[in-house]
Amino acid sequence: MGYQNLDPTELFVTCAQGLEALLMEELQELGYEHTHPGFRGVFVKISALSDVYRINYNSRIASRVLFPIAIFKCYDQKALYRGASQFDWTSFFRRGKTFAIDSNVNHRLIRNSLFAAQVVKDAICDQLREKLGERPNVDVKNPDIQLNLFIQGNVATLSLDTSGVPLHKRGYRLDSVEAPMQENLAAAILRLAKYRKEDILCDPCCGSGTLLIEAALIASQIPPGFLRKEWGFMRFPEFSASDWLKVKMEADQKRQPLAKGHFWGREINKNALRVCKTNMRAAGFLSEIDISQGDFREWTPPILPNLLITNPPHGKRLDSAEVLRPLYRSIGDFMKQKMAKPARGFVFTGNLELTKEVGLAPKRRHVLHSGGVESRLLEFDVY
Repeated sequence: MGYQNLDPTELFVTCAQGLEALLMEELQELGYEHTHPGFRGVFVKISALSDVYRINYNSRIASRVLFPIAIFKCYDQKALYRGASQFDWTSFFRRGKTFAIDSNVNHRLIRNSLFAAQVVKDAICDQLREKLGERPNVDVKNPDIQLNLFIQGNVATLSLDTSGVPLHKRGYRLDSVEAPMQENLAAAILRLAKYRKEDILCDPCCGSGTLLIEAALIASQIPPGFLRKEWGFMRFPEFSASDWLKVKMEADQKRQPLAKGHFWGREINKNALRVCKTNMRAAGFLSEIDISQGDFREWTPPILPNLLITNPPHGKRLDSAEVLRPLYRSIGDFMKQKMAKPARGFVFTGNLELTKEVGLAPKRRHVLHSGGVESRLLEFDVY
């Protein structure tokens, strides 16, 4: 199966629920005009394999870039096995190649995603044993070929996962705090906030620094994949190293220097601040992002920010949420007293009760999902 000179082919670029419109907007900015939303993702037409490289390397919001290779009717288990068997897997599997399948299933008879993946695995192994005389091994941690099975209603789609490791894993998070925000969610929040490199950005509860690092990546026009070394597409039979380097160089050449004094962070927890500095050093921004340890309520940034974006603790239990009420009131006070007016503030939380404590009327509420929790990004205008 040749991919170098494709007829216009649709990829499916996945994202977290609720980010489809933002991802579609981003893909259009990357030059892909023919897009339309799907379930937790966006379909996008491409014309060459280099487009797979470009989207993987440049998308800040995507989770995975899937390349559909087989779409078939799937009424039951037998139809699933038969459909997977009809595709010629010998074009992908050389001797010794390993593979893994992840699956997402919404079907009235096939209700278990792991079972569905097992049926497809059996179909692939049976075919390859018959044609090549041996079956490939499964390696869920680092497979040569990562497949994705999606069943919706009576239609099954089998795709090559061209990303490999999920795209939110940029490569700078060397250490972590409890329940960190995923990098592509942080990028989506910055897009919703219409963040621009001219903004003076402050995060008074900066945790492991994800929002500040993602903002610095955007401001410096560094591609989100800059630190990554491996991608799923590199294991494709038709992978072109020269085309990949061309795509990478084209993006890397847009890099811009960062202005000092545009990023301010405060973190009360000493261990979280240590994690934050480790991650900022890995991302290459330790000298450009000003972070300090302490209570933001006793701190005024040396340069007053015009944009505040923060993901404060929101407490999973009722008693811990109660303790956090004064913190949210203080965030509202910070916006009123310690920002350059007019200013904008964005508070992301999974606890809707705590949002009432901010003491400002939100201009807009954006519904987002984080770790399976329906959350809100509250947008405030501060005058």
